[in-house]
Amino acid sequence: MEEVIKITWYGRCCFIAELNGVRVLFDPYDRFCNVDMGMVDAQVLLSSSSWHDHGHIGAAPGAWIFSYSGNYTHLGLNISGIEVQEGRGSPSVVFNVRFKSVSITNFADMGVYAEGSFNKEQKEVLGSTNIAFIRSGHEKVLDFCDPRIIIPEHYFPEDFIHNQVPEDLREDFLQPNKNVDEMIKLLDYPVELIDDFSYVFNIGNLSDNKFFRFMKLHPQVRYLSEPKFVKHW
Repeated sequence: MEEVIKITWYGRCCFIAELNGVRVLFDPYDRFCNVDMGMVDAQVLLSSSSWHDHGHIGAAPGAWIFSYSGNYTHLGLNISGIEVQEGRGSPSVVFNVRFKSVSITNFADMGVYAEGSFNKEQKEVLGSTNIAFIRSGHEKVLDFCDPRIIIPEHYFPEDFIHNQVPEDLREDFLQPNKNVDEMIKLLDYPVELIDDFSYVFNIGNLSDNKFFRFMKLHPQVRYLSEPKFVKHW
């Protein structure tokens, strides 16, 4: 049986995963960094927190929204939300989506956890992960799973930065890319660069665990020179 899933990247931690004919949107962001991801068509929206870069629930009008911990079944998908804590101390939710043998987890801002944080059921959910979205600096989430596919998140690709971000602001945008480079060295997984914003993965065809890095964003994503929003955090 083919274990096929299509994943499209919109930057930061925002992905659409298409499986069983359902479009699942993970962590859409608002214009907090002067980047507009636009609106997308999705049936399910998963928001790991209410922070600007994870909780733009208006990005997919009409989507069924999940933002709390718990176990759910929706449109044939099994969805689990596990409450965790970010490095800065605020709450976050790690979302896992399963359909048959495909198990995809967005670890988002899961940065703090203690021994015994998860119960047996939660450990089983995390342990089932075969596709993982992970941000640099949070590689210890691999203590809980051994995914066939790792996809980095929490950054914008260099192609987008050099083409759209003003020169005087590029260094701030480029730093997270350097962090991803460090994560690649640390994990020492075989790396495949995807020169696109979308890719169809067949988990059954992978002989080894692999690190996939998207090099482009969905073309509707735009840097906005105006207005500039003032951050209060």
